[in-house]
Amino acid sequence: MIENTILCVKWGEKYNLYVDKLKKQIEKNCSIPYNFYCLTDNPKEEYDIPLPTFWDKNYIPTRFWAYRKCYMFNEALFPQIKGNKFLYLDLDILIHQDLKYFFDLEMSKPYIVRGWWKDINISKQNFGQIISTPLNSSVVRWNKNQLKPIYNFIEKNKEVVFFSYKTIDNFFGQNFYNIWEEDKSFFKAFPKKDVYSWYKGNIFPMDMHTRTLRPDHKICLFNNSAENNETFEHMYHIDEIKDLW
Repeated sequence: MIENTILCVKWGEKYNLYVDKLKKQIEKNCSIPYNFYCLTDNPKEEYDIPLPTFWDKNYIPTRFWAYRKCYMFNEALFPQIKGNKFLYLDLDILIHQDLKYFFDLEMSKPYIVRGWWKDINISKQNFGQIISTPLNSSVVRWNKNQLKPIYNFIEKNKEVVFFSYKTIDNFFGQNFYNIWEEDKSFFKAFPKKDVYSWYKGNIFPMDMHTRTLRPDHKICLFNNSAENNETFEHMYHIDEIKDLW
């Protein structure tokens, strides 16, 4: 059995072209055998798996809108998914280097993106307002059952979670990451220079250049949905990456 599994999630119509683009990027940038699946509300391809709707039935997704990502943390919901080592990737990313790196990580804890472009002091100041989390869930690495506690937490506290958190990143930052003692967190952060942001930069305060490609890093994130939606642009509109994506 192939142990390495790469997952993505797609719902709605906004990113219709992105799953195939991501799949082709993975094919070019993963030197080890892997399984690939897309969890979606509109399964069409052989790699598509229907998303559950347990939480959807009772909660309007106007705040905790990306909660659908959290279904995959309970692998028992998806018996058709093979493997024990999981790497989740957002659809709107650019892969620079071999994804084997992520499967070779020491896995005493699961990993999530720590936005090194964030000023951690601002995150601390705004902690009580549940904003400015240093976390970004565009890339998550875990072994089987490591993230089941998060699924169980949501299941046990659905009303509070869906009411309290606008994003799952803020939810993670409040409940599964210690910004004062980061080494004691549930999640471990990917090291600096692994993942950077096209719109926000790389490492505060030294390298905050935006719209800059860094091919010596592993992955570039393009998600700008948290910003002014009037400025949203699809990756295929960005001239600098058309030949790379």
